[in-house]
Amino acid sequence: MLSRTSRIALACSTALLSAALGTATANAAAPQPADNCVVNVENGKSQCFTTFRQAIAATTHGRITDAPLSAKDLDQALVERLRGSVNTRGAQDVQLGIIYEHSNYGGTSVTYSAGSGCQSGNGRDYTTDISGGMNNATSSLTTVSCWLELWDSPGTGGTHQEYQQSTSYVGDALNDRASSIAFL
Repeated sequence: MLSRTSRIALACSTALLSAALGTATANAAAPQPADNCVVNVENGKSQCFTTFRQAIAATTHGRITDAPLSAKDLDQALVERLRGSVNTRGAQDVQLGIIYEHSNYGGTSVTYSAGSGCQSGNGRDYTTDISGGMNNATSSLTTVSCWLELWDSPGTGGTHQEYQQSTSYVGDALNDRASSIAFL
């Protein structure tokens, strides 16, 4: 027979163990942050996903389902496949470019799309303000079917820089300062 003190100690130990297991279960079931977004610049619709693979599958309407889980692992072969959507007609969106929260293509990513690609050398085909937590938080970018131009003010105003190729660091002038983007 257990003494009263032993029973209290056993009850406390059981309660602590149950609480710890409940916390571990709750942490394991906690939803992952949706850090990979897609934005259609024509209609402003955006949707976010927990993996880059899910975001690319959504923006390509299931045409590409084997993208890496993280945007940081995007390779040139996938960029070429994304560019291939420029020539695909129908319900497909064309991927214009991708911006990243951190240098070297890390952190949160936003993939921009539209119904058609850019007409290079024909001025700004699309412009939009950067939103969804990425305003003043862009550090690198990937060009897909358009050149990208970052601006430090909304409405494509203020200091700006044009990028004709993927860039692992946008430079000191626009790092964590971009508020709008144009697609050329």
